[in-house]
Amino acid sequence: MTYAIFVLTIGAVLCTALLAGTFLAFSIVFMRALGGLSAERGIVAMQATVRAIKRVPFLVLFFGTAILCAVLGVLSIVVWQEDYAYYLAAGATLFLLGGFGVTMLRSVPLNNVLLAWSPDATEARERWGHYRLSWVRWNDLRAITTILACLSFALALAAVGMPN
Repeated sequence: MTYAIFVLTIGAVLCTALLAGTFLAFSIVFMRALGGLSAERGIVAMQATVRAIKRVPFLVLFFGTAILCAVLGVLSIVVWQEDYAYYLAAGATLFLLGGFGVTMLRSVPLNNVLLAWSPDATEARERWGHYRLSWVRWNDLRAITTILACLSFALALAAVGMPN
């Protein structure tokens, strides 16, 4: 059991690190760059990004990480007496509520609204600034929680040690 948890936790560290980096890059680089464009161009670029992110490679990483975290969350209950169980539970909870939950409950609905906009409509241009601000705030939350999930899984690995 320890070996399986070790391998799954390595996967969780890698997957949450990749997603945390993606979320962080959106907040500190991409959305800032879009803010420097005209509203029409920013809207078109974000709409293209939303469509592009819905491709198989990202979806496998994103939903696969959620499944992996759910499995590790259940396993943390099974091995609750072990020192590393708390770290597994924390990592799973942080990602499932923060990285995954915020995406599904906030980012996706915001993106769906954006996809319905006509970039050259006056109303869309007026809403663009509010959209960006709201989107980045929620994205910051999912970036932070995913970074903390990655850290929790790394601490779990340190506590588990190399299995024999």
